[in-house]
Amino acid sequence: MYTQLEDEFGDVVAKARRGQEMAVAALADRVGLTAGDIAKIEDYELIPAADTIERLAQVLGLHPGKLQASAVQAFFPRHPAGRSMAGAQVEMMVLGSGFLMNGYIVGCAATGRAAIIDPGFDADKILQRLAASGLTVEQILLTHGHQDHISALAEIGRATAAPARIHSGDLALMSSLADQIEGELEEGEVVHIGQLRFEVRSTPGHTAGGISLVHEEMAFVGDALFAGSLGGTRSVGNYRMQRQAVAEKLLALDANVALFPGHGPATTVGEERENNPFFL
Repeated sequence: MYTQLEDEFGDVVAKARRGQEMAVAALADRVGLTAGDIAKIEDYELIPAADTIERLAQVLGLHPGKLQASAVQAFFPRHPAGRSMAGAQVEMMVLGSGFLMNGYIVGCAATGRAAIIDPGFDADKILQRLAASGLTVEQILLTHGHQDHISALAEIGRATAAPARIHSGDLALMSSLADQIEGELEEGEVVHIGQLRFEVRSTPGHTAGGISLVHEEMAFVGDALFAGSLGGTRSVGNYRMQRQAVAEKLLALDANVALFPGHGPATTVGEERENNPFFL
């Protein structure tokens, strides 16, 4: 399981800069560095002095204290694999090799019914974990349509005969795997996994149809949010949309709600409010 965050200080700076469509040279000029210095920061080769980090935060609209903490790796979630919750069985699976992502088996302890969320890679590993869990998968839920979250979809669908669902806004991202989709996930809909209830919340920005699945004790957030960071965006509109969606639909939840992201360790709403530099 994870021992470090998905995104380091350099990633946070790079995502904030790219999301605001700010050129390296423009950021360097406003902060008083060279373009080469910015490149080194984003390549994990340079951690600048504290006063420079504060200027970076001001220019990029990040929280200065939280960005300082990111630079010295002061934050790591208390429960990186999540924690046990009454009535629920959550299997967090780190899938892939080299490039890693998180897939999930989410089961209802009372009924034994389950869903697979984001079967990105390693169909055999997913099916082995499913067999060991004793759960019966009835549906496949996709937080968004990027290939690293859906590449094992066809194999998992064949093995389980479970229907797959995604927000219609991401169907175009799925290429040939779009024909595996049998239903849509819509804002405000309630998805039942046995006796567990999850509300579908639209959290776009990283993709047009990105969604999160929100339960009173946990949320599966795809690439909307990482521990201490955000999923990447490439336009000002998408960047603002993502920050607003995460702030209003995820970070407004109870502080103890566990957040299960598409990459990196699990975190909580309270930890993200306290440590995520993207939120002031």
